[in-house]
Amino acid sequence: MMKTEKKTMTVESWIRIWQDENRNFVKESTFATYSVTIENHILPYYGKRELQDISHEDNQEFILFLSRKKRKDRSGYLSSKAVKDIMTLWLGILGKAERMGYVNLGKVRYQYPAPRNRQNMRKENFLTLQEEFEIINCLKNQKSLKSLGVALALATGMRIGEVCALRWECIDIQRGLIHVNKTLQRIYTKENGIGKSKVIVSAPKSLKSDRYLPLPQEYLSIIKEHRAAPFAYLLTGKVDKFIEPRTLRAYYDRLMEKNGTRYVTFHGLRHTFATRLVESGCDYKTISELLGHADINTTFRTYVHSDMDKKRQFVEKARKMIEAT
Repeated sequence: MMKTEKKTMTVESWIRIWQDENRNFVKESTFATYSVTIENHILPYYGKRELQDISHEDNQEFILFLSRKKRKDRSGYLSSKAVKDIMTLWLGILGKAERMGYVNLGKVRYQYPAPRNRQNMRKENFLTLQEEFEIINCLKNQKSLKSLGVALALATGMRIGEVCALRWECIDIQRGLIHVNKTLQRIYTKENGIGKSKVIVSAPKSLKSDRYLPLPQEYLSIIKEHRAAPFAYLLTGKVDKFIEPRTLRAYYDRLMEKNGTRYVTFHGLRHTFATRLVESGCDYKTISELLGHADINTTFRTYVHSDMDKKRQFVEKARKMIEAT
């Protein structure tokens, strides 16, 4: 009886095949993220090893290695989400290799270290009512179109890339609506050790992210003053010139420092918008639609803490009603 020859291939060789096969089936920005993850995390750890030798124990050790790995800027360790995202990609690459007969792993449930102060980080990254009031007053005194971009992020919950991608054709002044249908971002890719970057304008994060948002009445008169050609970018007034996220973020950082307000990230403005909606009693389905979340569970996971004080008040009120009978 003839022995079946076992397929052999290094991890790096298989990853290059996997990249070539998947390049045209995901968004350009997604593929760029995959490539950077592969070059920075997966290949340095597994690259020269034979696929057939990879075991579940190796993968579990990889998880522990990642959880102890410092960020590139040395500001701390990789987040729990970053570790899981890296593993999701790696297990997907391995899954394809297994279907092709290069590795035989089967299914297993891996263990991940507990998140580091995740809840506390969430609670800190939004403005209080007083802080939001201070920032709005500060923005009113600014003449730059960038200040309009910051104000719109705070008033609508748009992501920074969505704000930067806005063109005048997306603004319906008559109905007071903004059509969010694009995102602008600088993507970084790294293949075969060579890194490069470029700015792209593409469809937003998910199908639900393509949405219409009501524009607060107070912004209509401000926006009318800057009206430009339909294909001009809102933040520059020009067709061939845009402001990219890192530029708008740097402007926002300087503004926060100048105003002396407690710092929250630009993304914290989106959290602030959602928190105000929760505090006003808005239902989670509506909040999810306004934020453009892919599913309502994301909204629950991210913002459910915001109305805990209100829930506590209702619980206490209910107890007092019982005690009064």
